[in-house]
Amino acid sequence: MNYTLVILSGPDSGQCHARALAFAQALERRGHHLCRVFFFGQGVRIALDWDDGAAKAWRHIASGAKAELVLCSASAERYGVATNHDNFVIAGLGSLMEAGFDSDRVLTFA
Repeated sequence: MNYTLVILSGPDSGQCHARALAFAQALERRGHHLCRVFFFGQGVRIALDWDDGAAKAWRHIASGAKAELVLCSASAERYGVATNHDNFVIAGLGSLMEAGFDSDRVLTFA
């Protein structure tokens, strides 16, 4: 199955990223495909280098799964996030809609 994950919370607000990362790793172990991870709202702050290594963990998962890490363009502008990482791209909500068509399941982590 093909999956897309939507991350709504910032990396410093609770266990959202830890749960989503664990789910993404479980997908890989079970032979499923992670197509895209869409960071929306405060979730785009993951592209800022946080001390807990969450951005590094997402980059590692994306490179192994060949998944796209997408930062919502409006949210990135709101939070002053400019991507300087190879794995993160900035795109609009159309990218999320496209992921919905390409994926069997879209899961949201808040």
